Amino acid sequence: MTRGIGETEFVSRLPEAVTAVAGLVTQLGDMWFVLLGVCAVFVLGARYRSLTDSPASDCVYLLALTLGAYSLTAVLKHFFALPRPPGAATATPPAWIPELGRAAYESMVTGDGYGFPSGHALKTTVVYGGAALVLDVWDRNRRLAVAGVLTALVAASRVVLGVHYVVDVAVGVTVGVLFLVAAVRLTDRRPTRALALSTALGGVAFATAGTLKSGLALSAAAVGLVVWAGTDGFRGFRIDSTRS
Repeated sequence: MTRGIGETEFVSRLPEAVTAVAGLVTQLGDMWFVLLGVCAVFVLGARYRSLTDSPASDCVYLLALTLGAYSLTAVLKHFFALPRPPGAATATPPAWIPELGRAAYESMVTGDGYGFPSGHALKTTVVYGGAALVLDVWDRNRRLAVAGVLTALVAASRVVLGVHYVVDVAVGVTVGVLFLVAAVRLTDRRPTRALALSTALGGVAFATAGTLKSGLALSAAAVGLVVWAGTDGFRGFRIDSTRS
């Protein structure tokens, strides 16, 4: 029994150029890009105080949210164990893609493992939504609007690529919103609490899924918690002590 609503047939008729663009857009939700963005918060925040008053605190907080979102996704995917759309793990690069770029193209437009819910949609919702809440640039409504647009683009790209059904990304966004709201209330935007939450989720994810990636997420959260708490929030940086 499929959970699709006809999107697989629709996207199969889209031009190759649309798929290529979707492959680029979906990078906004890839772990490498998200982690790079989190690091950019620290680097740019330390240089431009209009971005954030607490660059290290906000960076660590967003990192904790990222790890927590990944671990939550791993738990849910393992629990539901629902497959991706047919052909999600394979792709034929267009003729205009150079030989050297074919492997990169395939990695950008394919997906493997379980498909429900969408990890990209969930993680993007949590990280970009979290950034909208903690950063100081613009006003909050505008930040939330930008986060919403980015999340929608990433979610749509996953369907266009044929690696998720619409319900996968819809549930991913919904769970992401619920997780973000719960995390903000439970942690009060304090990195130590956020890292503790992510460590707990990482432990559950590793105990259930038992994958290398879930183990790395658990290790990163646990090490981050020990380092952050042990250094009182990276002493030496101008960090608001009420958020450590």
